[in-house]
Formats: sequence, C-alpha cells, structure tokens
Amino acid sequence: MNLDSCLNLAIKAANEASKAILNERIQLQTWKKDDGSVLSSADLLANEILTEILQASGYKVFSEEKILSFQERKHLEYFWLIDPLDGTSGFVKNSNEFCVMISLIHKNRPVLALIKNPTNGDIFYAHKETKVYKNDQSLNVEKSKFEKNKFKALLSVNHLSKEESEFVQHYKLQAINKSSGLKFCTLLEGEAGVYKRFQNLSIWDIAAGDFLVNHNGGFVGDFQGKMIDYNAKEHKAPLFLCVAQKAFLLEFL
Repeated sequence: MNLDSCLNLAIKAANEASKAILNERIQLQTWKKDDGSVLSSADLLANEILTEILQASGYKVFSEEKILSFQERKHLEYFWLIDPLDGTSGFVKNSNEFCVMISLIHKNRPVLALIKNPTNGDIFYAHKETKVYKNDQSLNVEKSKFEKNKFKALLSVNHLSKEESEFVQHYKLQAINKSSGLKFCTLLEGEAGVYKRFQNLSIWDIAAGDFLVNHNGGFVGDFQGKMIDYNAKEHKAPLFLCVAQKAFLLEFL
C-alpha cells in the first residue's frame, strides 16, 4: 500500500469537507442524537464527502456517523477512522474551535493522520514515514518552547470535569480552555504541555491526535502509559494522558 497516495487522498477529502462545512453553516439544521449529543447537517454532509473520497483507496471507512461494527473490521488490515466534524456542540453555537479528523488504522494503531481546521485553513498531517507537517512546512518547534509551556494544561470548554480542575490544582498548572481535537494541534505547536482526559471519548475523537503527537515526539496513551487499541470491540477509548514531549510523561503519571 502507498502511504503517500493515501495521505494525498486524505488531504483532498479534508479540504473538500471543510469547504462544505463552512458553506452549510449558513443554512444549518440540527438534531439530537439518542445520547443527547448534537448532530448537524454539516456533520452529515462532511461525512458523505469524506467517505466518498476515502473509499477510492479501497479501504472501508469507520465514521462517527456510520459505525463499522467489530465483526466488519476485526479482520481488516487497514481501515479509515474519521470524525467528520469534531466539536459540533461548539460549532452550532458559532464557535470556531472545530475540526476534521482523519486517520488510517493498520490492524489496531494509526499509521497516518491529519487534523484540519476549516476556519483558518490550518492542516496538520503525517504518515509513519514522514515528519509531521503544518500546511506545507515541516513542523519545527524549538525545544525551549516546549519546555517553557510544559506546565500549561488543556481543559475542555464544553465538558469541564471536577477531576480536570483537581489535576490542574494538584500540579499547579496554568489552564488553557480549548475545544475539540484542536487541543492536539496546540500540543504539537508547543503552546501547552499536557492534556489529561477524565471522561471517555470515542476512538474517532482521538486517533488522529494520538498518531500526530506520538509521531512528533510526544505521548498519548492510557493512565498506565499503554498505547490505545483502535480496533477493540468497544469504540469508547480509555481515559488518556497526552503530553507534548515524551520527556514530560513522568511529571504527570
């Protein structure tokens, strides 16, 4: 399989979906899912576009909006795992903190990923044989910037928990509120050092960020320091810890 071709396909898909999301915002429709979360017409449109383009690779697509059952994917060597619009709850309230997230899973771990910010056009991407890129430039952040910001912690905007607040107080961290998978981009650029999640997310919420942060010298894994399995029976991910640089891990375990 050609990872370069797959990455180009993913970038094309993310760009097309991003345009559609912004256009759909003008005439947005919203519904409530069975679990009480918000679904918008932009989610559905982005999902349709991403699925259509990514399927050209010959790999199946597992999306938040169309679940691929464990029986369907357990023997797949590769499959796409996508969140067509991460941050819908903020998006419908006119927040600009939302993104498109795409990853390619090989057996149970991502080998390619991107996060696209439709609002400002920024896109972070890589596969296992490349560096991490932001837009068309290799992502090069001074080590001093990571060190300077390692005690800045990312907290959720819409789902702030008691545990998050206690974590910040315990380690005397400076809190930064950020929504959606854009948290991972903040870590990639060394603007914050740690993100510890005390509420379960789904695997499509974190797979792209997991790959990009790990591939860029950071770490994403469960509270015991183990990597996350993206082809388990359940599509809920474990609680996880994310640090911008792996050297910071012992500070927070």
